[in-house]
Amino acid sequence: MHKNKCIFFYIPDVQLCVYLYNGIYQNMDARIEPQKLGIRAQPPALILIYRSADGRERQRTMPIRFLNKYGTVEKVLKELKERHKEHLEKVPDLRMEKMLRILQESQKGRSIDEAVSNISKDYDLDPNQDLNKLNDEQLNRKKKIMDNTFQKNQLKPGDPGYEYDKQVDFDTAEKVEAGWDSSEEDFWS
Repeated sequence: MHKNKCIFFYIPDVQLCVYLYNGIYQNMDARIEPQKLGIRAQPPALILIYRSADGRERQRTMPIRFLNKYGTVEKVLKELKERHKEHLEKVPDLRMEKMLRILQESQKGRSIDEAVSNISKDYDLDPNQDLNKLNDEQLNRKKKIMDNTFQKNQLKPGDPGYEYDKQVDFDTAEKVEAGWDSSEEDFWS
């Protein structure tokens, strides 16, 4: 169906510390910088392209086991992170979850392009969307996306533009009347 078709997404600002010593991975000072994360439809696998400490570009193919077409991907994600801890430690969970969901949709018989467009809708934030109408799974996904976006935009000590205890006054020249906050005089009359 989708033989050997892979898609990749760039992973900005992610570094992974791993040292290869006699074929055994150990956390040390050597750096591995993930460049792209992708999936392979048949047989199902997650593919990580990274730059090793010596500057060479390498590829790691991680087979995905026990991916249910209709279930959640959290267990598969957890098992994948445990099995390939050295390589996936700094790769965002949300990005891997999205990849696994695309793979799950392709296993249902959809093309990779259809799966990407369907899943992208689930991982986009619409400011006009009513989050009260979402089920728990969808709401948790949206919260993860918002948290991830917040952490990316958060200014920390040492960042340019960081100011300790910044206070901003918002001038509201015009008072906007709303029906629910009428004065007490109207309430008692």
